[in-house]
Amino acid sequence: MRRPLSLLFILVGIAVALNACVYAPPHERPPAHRYDYDYYYYPNVNVYFHLFSGHYYYRDHDRWLRVKVLPSHIYLDHRVRRPLVIKEPQPYRHHERHRAEYRPPANYRREPKYDRAERDHNRRQYEVYHGRRGDAPPRPR
Repeated sequence: MRRPLSLLFILVGIAVALNACVYAPPHERPPAHRYDYDYYYYPNVNVYFHLFSGHYYYRDHDRWLRVKVLPSHIYLDHRVRRPLVIKEPQPYRHHERHRAEYRPPANYRREPKYDRAERDHNRRQYEVYHGRRGDAPPRPR
């Protein structure tokens, strides 16, 4: 009687040890991103800003360019910024549709004073996403 009982305890101990090792729950990963959108679109200048890479996309004559810093003649304005969900690396592939859907207001006037603040806002969004700043992500305006 003693031998089967000790054998039973050994088998139960092995089963528990194997169970704990094999079926441990996987570590949870953080969400892929913290935002519901991938790009900002500025219809007044036809520029896209990718939140996660920090790249701007804009049209220069007949081709689209991807840059980290926009040329100084392009002025961004938070008043016309539109958040978009675009799950592909080239946001401009549907540019004609975006242009038709997100027109700037009829009474819109370009004001260069907003440009620096908007560029800084985009840089902060990018830094917060990549953990380079300790503060919470800024909310879209």
